[in-house]
Amino acid sequence: MNTTEIDAFTARLARFTDKGLPLDDAEALADKLVTRDRDNDNRRLCLECAHLQGVSRWGCGNWKQAAVCTRPADAGLPHGLVVLPQHCPGFKEHTR
Repeated sequence: MNTTEIDAFTARLARFTDKGLPLDDAEALADKLVTRDRDNDNRRLCLECAHLQGVSRWGCGNWKQAAVCTRPADAGLPHGLVVLPQHCPGFKEHTR
């Protein structure tokens, strides 16, 4: 990894663990994103989004635009969705 990739990896690791992922899972996911970035894959994780709310029990603060549900009471996000690379119309990059 180069310096930019190391910085991104470190920032992601902090974000992912702050959002409730266990360290081992956060490291593995951050490592996969290095490859994603190298491949210019433009899919993103909910964990990278500024609209992700909560820790371990997540919700989408931009649920309507993201089209994850039809009413705010249903805006909870399952773990599998939060760690799935995807194209989301409501995505906004979390600033590091």
